[in-house]
Amino acid sequence: MSSASRQDAAGGNSADLPEVVLVGGSGDVGARLAELLLENTKADVITLSRRAKGNADRFGDRLRHVSLDISGSETPAMSANAIVVNLTEATPPEWIRQVIVTGGRFLETSATPDYLQAIENALKGAIGQGNAILCVGVAPGLTNLLAAEIGAKCPETVQIDIGVEMGLGRHYGAAATEWFLRTAGRIYPLMIDGHLQSVAAGQLTRKFAFKGKGRPRHSIGYGFVDQVIIARSAGQHLKTVRSFVALDPPWMTRVLAVSLAFGLGPAMLQNSKWLTRWMLRLPVYGRARTRVIAQGFDGAGHVTGDIRVETGDQAQATAIMIFATVQAILRHDGPDPNGVTTITDHLSLDTALAALGQFLPETRSGKGFGSNTGLQREVGA
Repeated sequence: MSSASRQDAAGGNSADLPEVVLVGGSGDVGARLAELLLENTKADVITLSRRAKGNADRFGDRLRHVSLDISGSETPAMSANAIVVNLTEATPPEWIRQVIVTGGRFLETSATPDYLQAIENALKGAIGQGNAILCVGVAPGLTNLLAAEIGAKCPETVQIDIGVEMGLGRHYGAAATEWFLRTAGRIYPLMIDGHLQSVAAGQLTRKFAFKGKGRPRHSIGYGFVDQVIIARSAGQHLKTVRSFVALDPPWMTRVLAVSLAFGLGPAMLQNSKWLTRWMLRLPVYGRARTRVIAQGFDGAGHVTGDIRVETGDQAQATAIMIFATVQAILRHDGPDPNGVTTITDHLSLDTALAALGQFLPETRSGKGFGSNTGLQREVGA
C-alpha cells in the first residue's frame, strides 16, 4: 500500500485500502470490532463465521458476511494486501501461513499457548511480504505493552508479574467463557528463573492491589500466552514472567481457587461446552470492568516499575485494542516488518491508552518507575 493510502486510512477517501477480514467475526468481540472499523475508517469489512449474517443494514455494502466453517476443507481466498483478524482458534495454521505468503497481515488474538505455538510452527520458513502479529487484544496485548514499558524504563528488571481482573457484571461471549473454562484444566508453560516450566492453573497464587493502595485481591496463576511471549521477547535479562487472573466480585475468585485446589480443573476442561451454556443462563455479578496491572522486580525483590490500567467492558476493550492495532498498520508510513511479530512491534502503550480513553471514557491509568512507584513488594508476591 502506498504511503498516501495509509495516511488516508483513518477517514480519507482512498480506494486502495485493504479489506479487513474478521475470522469468527460474528461473536461478541467481532461485532464490536466491525462497528469500530466501519465507523472510524474507510476500509471495507468482511466477517467469516458459521453464523448467519447479523443486522448490519446501516453499513450497506461496506460490511459483507461469508458463512463458512473455517475449520473445514473449504478456506477463503484473500486479497494480497488483506488485514485478517483471527477471533477463533478453529482457524488452521496452514491457512494463516498462506495469508502471510501472499502478502497479507494476520492479527492473532488467541491467549492459548498451544495454539500460538502451532501458528509459529506453521510459519517457520514462510517467505512472503506479509506478517503475523501475535498477542493482539487485552490479555495478551495490553499486558505485553505494559511489560515492554517496564522493561524499557527499568532495565534492571528481572521479573514481571501481570494481573488481570475480569469483572463479571455481564455475560461474555460463549467463546471467551469456554476458553476460560478450558484453561482451568490445562498445564501451561511459563518462564521462572530463566527456565521454561510447566504448571497447572491455580498452582501459583499472589495478591494484587488493583486499585493502587486499595485492598489486595487474591489472584490465581493462569495460562495466558503473554507470559511466554514477553519472556522470549525481552531477552536474557528477564528471568521470570507470570500471569494471574482475579474475578470481580472477589468471592468468585475464591470459588475458582477452591475448585482448582480440589482438582476440578480437568473436569471443567472436559465439560467446558456444557458449563458454558449453563453459566450463560445464570445471573451476573459484580461490575463490567477490566483492571490490568504489571509489576517489575529487580534481583533483590524491589519493585522497579508498576503500571495499572482500569477500563470498561473486557469485550469492548479487546475490540478497541485490535482496532488500534489495525489503525497503526493502516497509518504506518514505511516498510512493514516481515515474518512473525507481536503487538509491541506495531503499537505503543500511549497510543493504546489513548484509544481506550477515546471509546471508554472511564479508562484510567497510572505509571511509576524506580523510587517513584512508592510501593513495596505486595503480600504473596
